Amino acid sequence: MTGLLQLDRVLTLWINQPAGRSTVLDAVVFDIADSTILKGGLFLAFYWWLWFASPARRRDVVVALVAAVLVAVASRGLQLGLPFHRRPLHTPDLGIHLPTNVDPEALNTFSSFPSDHAMLFFALCLPIWARSRGWGTVAMLWTLLVVCLPRVYLGYHYVSDVVCGALFGVALMLLFQLLIGRNRLPDRVVGFATSHPAAFYALAFSTSLELAVLFYDVRHFMVDAVRLGKLLIA
Repeated sequence: MTGLLQLDRVLTLWINQPAGRSTVLDAVVFDIADSTILKGGLFLAFYWWLWFASPARRRDVVVALVAAVLVAVASRGLQLGLPFHRRPLHTPDLGIHLPTNVDPEALNTFSSFPSDHAMLFFALCLPIWARSRGWGTVAMLWTLLVVCLPRVYLGYHYVSDVVCGALFGVALMLLFQLLIGRNRLPDRVVGFATSHPAAFYALAFSTSLELAVLFYDVRHFMVDAVRLGKLLIA
């Protein structure tokens, strides 16, 4: 175990090593990591394309996206349920290089393990790969190089956070797809899309928007609600 931990630190520091030396490089990596369109935007746009390109396979799209929502919920549950794991950015003895445009206190209240980005976006790669090996490979490389690698560079995650997040995400996607595919929910959703298109597409847009940003708004509103509740009880 000690050897694996050491390897994790070495790989994390190697990816982070150029940080803090060029304001331009730091800015580019930060903008990539912070870009919604390069992460969830492209993935959800691809699923919308699948929905309209193959009406006969809309049930598969519903199964995949409902499973993805559950993976996103599970990722947050794991972060809260597992022992708190400090990010490289907040580990002084690690020797991380601080990028010039990153707040040293960024994400300091959120555990880094497992990476929720890795969990969700590698999970979303799986249905794409099942449909097309070529596009699935592209999606996995995109997730690794564009979604996850910049977050290691910035000190948000260890390499192990990403690797374990990817494994958890793929495993849970397989499980959730199996369970959801066995019941009538996907058929009801497809039927609702046909019978009530205006309501369906409004709900589908809102849900896919939140999924693209890992339910950022929902999570923060829930935190605000808990704080407000505590304030009212006190």
